[in-house]
Amino acid sequence: MKGFIFKSLLDFTEESFGLEFVDQMISEVPLESEGVYVTFESYPFEELVTLASYVSEHKKIAMEDLLEAFGLFILPELIGKHDYVIHDYTHPLDLIEGIEAHIHIEVRKLYDDAELPTFNNISRTENRLEIEYTSQRELSHFAIGLMKGTLKHFDTQGTVEMEKLTHKDKTTKFVIELIN
Repeated sequence: MKGFIFKSLLDFTEESFGLEFVDQMISEVPLESEGVYVTFESYPFEELVTLASYVSEHKKIAMEDLLEAFGLFILPELIGKHDYVIHDYTHPLDLIEGIEAHIHIEVRKLYDDAELPTFNNISRTENRLEIEYTSQRELSHFAIGLMKGTLKHFDTQGTVEMEKLTHKDKTTKFVIELIN
């Protein structure tokens, strides 16, 4: 996983719980990187899990809620750094629907070794999108946060529902529905 995600998790943790807590976490958790991350470098996913687990445990926050909040936190940063990727989108469902066919292509141009989840669009109407998410890392709650962040970015009200389809191939279905 890219250092950008790790750095963003540390920023999220600092903003949410303070710098002292981040320092405590880095000193108490055994990390290969020693808590120093370079944006374009890759680090073991397990290290991200270790950091998130520490926050979850010490702050008594369910991992699912923590990951969703982190997804909401990171979306504006992603948009700010890569606004050229989304500048043509004027509708939140168009952006979410374009993850696999457009956004992930752009991500791979920047990070040719990126291990990305796959998104398969199932159905779409003007106000509703069904999409399948498959990832070996099973960060579906992080994805929910990103989707809710997308709705917020477009100043749109809506819901994001999740249904686990299979544990074997780690696929989750999301239904994003806009509220008029």
